[in-house]
Amino acid sequence: MRKRIIRPEGVYPPTADFSQAIRVSGGDLVFVSGIIGMRPDGSMPADTREQVELAFANLAKVLDASGATPADVVKVNVFVGEDFRLMRDDVREIRSRYFAHDFPVSTLVQVAGFASPEYRFEIEAIAAVPSGSARA
Repeated sequence: MRKRIIRPEGVYPPTADFSQAIRVSGGDLVFVSGIIGMRPDGSMPADTREQVELAFANLAKVLDASGATPADVVKVNVFVGEDFRLMRDDVREIRSRYFAHDFPVSTLVQVAGFASPEYRFEIEAIAAVPSGSARA
């Protein structure tokens, strides 16, 4: 599989840790549904930072079960339920543990509400895994 980061001339640079585009060839795609910061027992922490921590940890576990890793992620959609400026530093610090370089393409949306009022953060992803690899 080949993953090439696209950095076009004449377009503003990314405003955070994301790539503007990624071209993938020769791989299998894994589509991950929206992942929230729920504990394995089904309980939800009241703290937003803890929900973000759990959401990324849950995403990593789902990727692993799919034969992928965070390094294979090419696209993430992040949904926040409160003003992102209030949680920006926490999200960036946690995100940097999972996406260290060759950042995935990313969209961030502040939503009016989630499926449950206790949810505060959700992330979904697309990963590209090499065809025929031991992980695929």
